[in-house]
Amino acid sequence: MNKINGDESKIVLFSGSKGGCGCSFITYCVSTYLARETTKNILLLDLNIGKKDSRLVFNLTDDSYRDLGDIEEVINELDISILRRLVVNFENSLNLILPPIKIEKNKIVCKDYLEKLLDVLKEHFDIICIDFPNYLLTQSKICLKDFVDKFVFISLPDLISVNNLSVLINNIIYDGSSYDFDILINKFNTRPAISPAGLNSILNYPINAFIPYDRDIEFLILNRGPDSIFNYNLRIVNNISAFSKKIYEDLIL
Repeated sequence: MNKINGDESKIVLFSGSKGGCGCSFITYCVSTYLARETTKNILLLDLNIGKKDSRLVFNLTDDSYRDLGDIEEVINELDISILRRLVVNFENSLNLILPPIKIEKNKIVCKDYLEKLLDVLKEHFDIICIDFPNYLLTQSKICLKDFVDKFVFISLPDLISVNNLSVLINNIIYDGSSYDFDILINKFNTRPAISPAGLNSILNYPINAFIPYDRDIEFLILNRGPDSIFNYNLRIVNNISAFSKKIYEDLIL
């Protein structure tokens, strides 16, 4: 759990227009790609409190794994010794911090707790990818721009999702300041879908990536984890890889 060099850590925040848009799927895949294809020490921080998605996808079914709820009482004492017991390490340079299953253990998303956590994590990881549920974006007490280097907003191609995404982006990027963000449309080949022209007319921002839906890849991730998909030369895999590479270049260059 050591940074590869002395460069400043970068934080990428992934969030979606609504539940089920594939935000976690994209976050898992991008984090895994960066761990596979770069020399950086990557952390996936899952803030989906009360959900077991990352446990299932990464095959962490043993209840003995610690999660963010276990550090609520020691957040001000957080150091490398506590992190070593909290972070799940994989064979590549990917690391994972799990969310608490019990919903009442939610102090970690409060402003002071979250900022303290990120300050400590930045001392040990080169790139931190946060799976950030969209309801947290409505909490004005969390000043995202203070610690996020890049935002990734994800939406399905249907009318409700895209309109929700437009509201979400406008609520965050409202002060005229410069923000580095990408928009990704997931499962763009499903129905009902809005045309590219219709998407642009609603969002008023350029779309940086389109990820198609592939049932076999979804099944593979659920059964063998995100790392397994990068062994296949498929359109969805190539699109995810290209988008992940773009994120890396935006952060590093």
